[in-house]
Amino acid sequence: MNNKQNQGEGDRVSARKYNQDLRSFVASGKVDAAAHRAEDYVNANPDEAARAERKAKRGPMGWLARAVDSLRAVIHRK
Repeated sequence: MNNKQNQGEGDRVSARKYNQDLRSFVASGKVDAAAHRAEDYVNANPDEAARAERKAKRGPMGWLARAVDSLRAVIHRK
């Protein structure tokens, strides 16, 4: 599929690649080691890990959601 073609709802090409990469990582046997490294990091840097988690949960467009919320507050002021 041409990268410039509209894929409709969602991005099937990227989803397929992500799923293939995920399966490869799991099959590599590196999951437990990665999980232990992540646990060690969280235990050593709890504040930084919590900030990173909040940022990840906002997603790549988190800044846009905050901007829209700010604009709504300005628009709805009395």
